[in-house]
Amino acid sequence: MIAGPFDRPIPGQSLTTEPRNNPWEQPPQIADKEEVLKYYVGRLANQEVIDDMAAMCEAGIPLQPLVESITTMGVMRGIHTVDVSMLVGPDIHAFLKQSIEAMGVKVRDDGRDRQAEAEQKEMDRFVMLATKYLEENPDDEDPGKQMLGDMVEAAEPEEEVTSEDKPQGLMAKG
Repeated sequence: MIAGPFDRPIPGQSLTTEPRNNPWEQPPQIADKEEVLKYYVGRLANQEVIDDMAAMCEAGIPLQPLVESITTMGVMRGIHTVDVSMLVGPDIHAFLKQSIEAMGVKVRDDGRDRQAEAEQKEMDRFVMLATKYLEENPDDEDPGKQMLGDMVEAAEPEEEVTSEDKPQGLMAKG
């Protein structure tokens, strides 16, 4: 049966049920970090599971959100606590990464492009220092300063149109 738009809990409904009714409200099934790690490695060491995780990585999904989903489900099922999931997460990540890369699949860790971030940070630093230099040493006739000004201008991001610049309202055009 497909759930319809009215087959969902209403806001505040969880406050009307008995406390400790959900698995995560109970004491965890496994409290020891090493035991939780053994639990996950035992479940993830299945070749079919590794194949599915590799397929997700091949599709471009970073590994970190997959690991977070796995450990969050463990918390929701009452297997362990949130703090234990934070402790075992890096180990699960390393296990999956090594297993998937052994299959020849490239793994993106968390979806961040650290190289692009570092390059952008360096460019921002250049723009800041060059702008400061040009403000402290104004000379419109110096070709080197003109070139530096052109470089700063080219490096600065284009101004985005904000919602304040756009017409607003029900009948606004644009």
